Amino acid sequence: MKFAIFAILLLTRAVSAAENWPALPFAEVRAYAWPDDPDKKGKNVILAGMKLRNDVINPDGAILSPDQLKRLQAAITGVHPEHGLMRCYSPHNAFVFYDAEKKPVAFVEICFDCLNARTEPDTAAKWKDFPALAAIFGELKLPMGSWSDPAKFKKHFDSSK
Repeated sequence: MKFAIFAILLLTRAVSAAENWPALPFAEVRAYAWPDDPDKKGKNVILAGMKLRNDVINPDGAILSPDQLKRLQAAITGVHPEHGLMRCYSPHNAFVFYDAEKKPVAFVEICFDCLNARTEPDTAAKWKDFPALAAIFGELKLPMGSWSDPAKFKKHFDSSK
């Protein structure tokens, strides 16, 4: 019985942490994608002041649904299985959190090729759930770097374990 209560408390805490990130007020979250341009390798897509790099594919962004937002928060917080990482970092995707005045307050920048991400503010999670992040981009019909769909990406991800 004590174990069950402990497990429920841990799960509740993990869900609460996911729903709390970024711990700043925000009104909406938008997803963005950038082309797989060899000349931009190693360049961040979220620049100083949380500005988007100018070659963004979808400048207006794709608004996340409440369900997608919950899955995004869960994917970047909490405990996730360890996976391989590459030394490169050439992000092609991002989620940006905006306040009621449409000013960016937080972001998640993602490199699906090297399986790495950058968040502002930071999260305590060491590992991210990249297949869950890819699924959201797939639902929004946005490419994930050199991956055209979540199924192809998942094969890459599974081979990195």
